[in-house]
Order: sequence, then structure tokens, then C-alpha cells
Amino acid sequence: LGLERLRWLPEMAPGPHVLVNIPAFRLYAFEHPEEAGPPALEMAVVVGEAARNETPVFADRMQYLVFSPYWYPPRSIIEEEILPALDRDPGYLDRKAFELVASTSDDARAVPPTGDNLEKLRAGSLRVRQRPGAQNSLGHVKFIFPNSFNVYLHDTPSRGLFRREERDFSHGCIRVERPIELALWVLRDQPEWTRETIESAMRADRPRHVPLRNQLPIYILYSTVLARPDGGVGFFEDIYGYDPPLDQALRGAETTTAAVERSGPAAP
Repeated sequence: LGLERLRWLPEMAPGPHVLVNIPAFRLYAFEHPEEAGPPALEMAVVVGEAARNETPVFADRMQYLVFSPYWYPPRSIIEEEILPALDRDPGYLDRKAFELVASTSDDARAVPPTGDNLEKLRAGSLRVRQRPGAQNSLGHVKFIFPNSFNVYLHDTPSRGLFRREERDFSHGCIRVERPIELALWVLRDQPEWTRETIESAMRADRPRHVPLRNQLPIYILYSTVLARPDGGVGFFEDIYGYDPPLDQALRGAETTTAAVERSGPAAP
């Protein structure tokens, strides 16, 4: 089943890439994946919540990083979480470092949370933006590979989640355990980005976009079995329940193929 899902992704080209295996809750960075040996970097991740916000399986190319990012909650989170919290606590926006803006541009100016503006927020003509800092839900850096799912890698202030054995708690994006080390590896061919400059950019009060000199392939896959570099095999819980339907579909395809073969050649 794992091999079948790998066939759905583009062929992995030689050279550096990042791989996330959802059921393993692990991220692996490979410098020379065509050579035997351990990954250059490995860490725990938090993935999308099962049955609600499942992280999709796809491949893309990482194009840039954003240090000290704003967070723009999607409309679903505004309606399901932020507006109810605001009804209970009028000071919720300020306490959580949220502000109101007219667009998702980082240059958009914040407007005061007046009654009229809160009504515009409810109507969908204003957005919520969370300022950079310790409370920001994206942490201090995000790793962007533009895609139709709006999924990316990012830091998180909820560090305790990485101590859990099962880590499906996000709204679909992937939270990384060691964001500084990942940023150092992703920017390793851009020597101006040292640990000191990265940490400084992560403490800024404004976002900073950093394009990658070389775009980096990233593969988000789902496999409940994975071979390890030491020759062992890891088995993981099928957290999204994907294996039984795929197994049934493949068995159905095999049955259909066998029935066609037994029926003999097609009539001319």
C-alpha cells in the first residue's frame, strides 16, 4: 500500500529534498537520497487532525521562507473559533495579538475593532491577522511551497505536542519540532543566513520573506510502513484509515484483471 501511494507522486529526482511521512509524524531532509545512509536531518512533526483536517498527500517545491510571519486564519477558523471566543470575551482580539485588516497583504494597515468593523468581520469583508511574536500560531517561521491546499511547514508555540506519541492536532499544515535547524539546512547554500541571523529574523516584529536560491522538492506522503536507513522497518498506525479502502480497491483491480485474463482474447 505504501508503494502504491509512492507511485501517485512524481518520481523523486536526485538531489536534496524534504520528505514528510504523515503516519510516522516525522520529517526527513536528504542531501543525497540516491546514496545509502541516514538523512541529513530528521525531526518530529504535528500533522492534520484525523477525520477533520487531514494533511493531504502531494509533492511540490519549497520556494521561500517567512520569518516572523503574520498568521491569517482561514474563514472556517474565524467562524468556528474566533467569533465565538470574541462573543465570550470582548478583549479576546487584543489578548491574542489579533488585529483587523482588509486583506491578506502584509502591507495592509490594521483598523480599530469598533462595532462597525466587528460587524464587517462577521460579514466577511474584514479579515483577522495575528501579529508576529510568542503567541503567533505559526511560531517564528514558515516554509512555503505554494499549493492549492494552502498547506505549509511552520514553527509552533505549542511545543508540548511534540512529546505526544500520536501528533494529529493541526488544521492541516505541518508543524515542525526544530524550526531553526530546518531553516539552517534549507538555507545552507545561502551563507549569509547563519544561526545568529536566523534567530534575529525570528525575533522581528515584521515579516521577512527569504527566497530560496534553489527551490527544494518536498514530498508529503502517507505510508504505514517505511524502510529505515539502518535496514530496519518502521510500522505506524493508520491514523486516517486510508489502508483498508486502498487495499480493497487494489484487490478489486486484481480480481477484474484476473477475470479478463481468464476470459481469453477479445473477439475480433
